[in-house]
Amino acid sequence: MRALRTIAAAIAVACVLVPGSVVARDIRVALDQAFPIRLSEPAEGVAIGNPSIAGVSVQNDRFLFVTGRSYGSTNLVVVGPNGRVLYSGRIVVSPDETDVVMVTRGGDTARLECTPLCRPRPDIGDGAASNEALEQATRRAGAARGG
Repeated sequence: MRALRTIAAAIAVACVLVPGSVVARDIRVALDQAFPIRLSEPAEGVAIGNPSIAGVSVQNDRFLFVTGRSYGSTNLVVVGPNGRVLYSGRIVVSPDETDVVMVTRGGDTARLECTPLCRPRPDIGDGAASNEALEQATRRAGAARGG
């Protein structure tokens, strides 16, 4: 957990945009995690190259979140007044394997998150054995949304 906070803090510092310049540093975000970006000047437009890989939630003209949706990379462009590019860079979405144990049986892989008790943690590309846990998580998320 401490390592994640340290990484997030380092990236947050790296992602603060400097007025008058275009920063092209990669933003790394874990799957199903959000990463905050604070802008040094107001943005007038935000675009994400492939919204199935990462999403952007604009909180206000100086603060947004990038959320990892699927593994891979895409790009993020933030424009300011007069269409000037404030930021143009890559978003890389990767797995968060902290406290994860992988069990492989034949061609099937199952992941368990052990913090400290081990519970199923289905992931993209896991075998059929993970489908039940994934369905349960989906039903639980739907119930939390009221649907």
